[in-house]
Amino acid sequence: MRSTDETRPPVSGSPAIPGYGSGQGNGGAGGAKNPRRRNGYHPRRQLALVTYNVRTLRTDEKIVELEDEMSRLRWSIMGLSEVRREGEDTITLKSGNLLYYREGDQLSQGGVGFLVHRSLINNIITIGSVSSRVAYLILRVSKRYSLKVIQVYAPTSKHPDEEVEVMYEDISRAIHKSKTYFNVVMGDFNAKLGKRGDGELKVGEFGYGQRNSRGQRLAEFLEKEDLFMMNSFFRKPPQRKWTWMSPDGSTKNEIDFIMTTERRMFSDVSVINRVKTGSDHRMHHRSHTHAAAGYTEDRGV
Repeated sequence: MRSTDETRPPVSGSPAIPGYGSGQGNGGAGGAKNPRRRNGYHPRRQLALVTYNVRTLRTDEKIVELEDEMSRLRWSIMGLSEVRREGEDTITLKSGNLLYYREGDQLSQGGVGFLVHRSLINNIITIGSVSSRVAYLILRVSKRYSLKVIQVYAPTSKHPDEEVEVMYEDISRAIHKSKTYFNVVMGDFNAKLGKRGDGELKVGEFGYGQRNSRGQRLAEFLEKEDLFMMNSFFRKPPQRKWTWMSPDGSTKNEIDFIMTTERRMFSDVSVINRVKTGSDHRMHHRSHTHAAAGYTEDRGV
């Protein structure tokens, strides 16, 4: 993957964080371990966080395809849903970027992971998972601050509510597993949050669509964990809000989300529609914090 530069547009999704370091290093293998890292910080550089349901990274060719698409954007960390790879591993790719993944409960289905830009490898403190649906990454962003990013792939409507409850318990475990100054939770929640309800302070005024029962459960989780739904705090045209489209193109929903305990982190959250990897999700991106989400196939929501 070609190195990024400041002339490239940021992917929707980057937090306003005091700064983060860089450097080249090896990710190693074997899952949630600490890659070798050095101290080295670049003040005021912004992170660009992305969440994307890729539908599959099962083959090496799909990884190369994703990296090629991302080389046209400015990005820092990409959370991945539906990686569909076997096992759990941390790999330094030929590009120098780091790929972490954990397979889903069923072979060739589901799974979560991260793609971390090569400039940040030496700042990774921990990368791993608490379940096949919830992965986390802790990044040193300055001498004083660290950032935790949690990537989620929620059960679809074909799965019972009990599985959804287990997923939220796993997310809570990841949030409280270790203390960090900045926390971001993002991913494919297979839920329609819709407009802000009466008295809801964690949802902004720019929600999209109509809420369903899984969306109500998400709203309750926001209150419980003191998370702001950042998608809903930025005014965007409708075509820059939805993240998933049905195969026939008749239904468009916002089911990929980015949320945080520190609302001031974000300068923008947006959807990127120019990344083409065969997914039915569109990419969600957050920046200076900036952020972005993705689109995929029929989810049954």
